[in-house]
Amino acid sequence: MTEPANLELAIALPLGVVAKQLARIEADLRFLTIKASSYANARDNGELAAKVSGGVEKINEALDMIRGLMADMEAHIQPRTTAKSSRDTASRKSSADQDD
Repeated sequence: MTEPANLELAIALPLGVVAKQLARIEADLRFLTIKASSYANARDNGELAAKVSGGVEKINEALDMIRGLMADMEAHIQPRTTAKSSRDTASRKSSADQDD
């Protein structure tokens, strides 16, 4: 197998699957939010909060971890700039400044 095919199978395709799963989870959460709203109107909010707070807390913790993992992944897939090119740019600027 070639490198691009390995990359596709190892990262791109699984990311697509995860994206679809997250879209389904978002739809489920939208539905639950509507249900919670209707129950909140019919019942005491304290009772509802007590029953769902553990689940909401776990979801928020998972979302925080997902955000961290996504930031790591984005950092890994960004094109790398070499320190040399940064130094070259800096030296070009300083030599141009010296000509003035």
